[in-house]
Amino acid sequence: MAITVPRSDPLPRTILVADGNSDCRELLSLYLKLLNYPASAEAADGEETVRKALIERPDLIIMEIFLPKKHGFEVAAQLRANPLTRDTMIVAATAMVLPDGRERCLAGGFDAYLAKPFTMRELGDLLQTIFSPDASSDRP
Repeated sequence: MAITVPRSDPLPRTILVADGNSDCRELLSLYLKLLNYPASAEAADGEETVRKALIERPDLIIMEIFLPKKHGFEVAAQLRANPLTRDTMIVAATAMVLPDGRERCLAGGFDAYLAKPFTMRELGDLLQTIFSPDASSDRP
């Protein structure tokens, strides 16, 4: 059964997928493609995530917290400190499912949190919220 999210906005969205696990990157990129939000770039570690975010200037970064070379919280802090990327939406897509994991991610510079494993429907709902033309400047 395919789940699709209707695209209400005519503009293409750029999404950077960052995960140290190639299978997770591949699955997330597949989910995004099936939801009509194909990933425009991928990163395998924290340093590459920062570099690609500065070059690509994506609308959204979906990032694992536990990245090689630079932890996700460090990446988020570095991106928030840079005027070029400070307003980029960053979603934590992580297996960090501690009781306070969501709160820690939101306090650490992330705009939203998806606990792994998440479904394509959960991802689609989040993307719909983020990219909705009715979305205000408030973060989801």
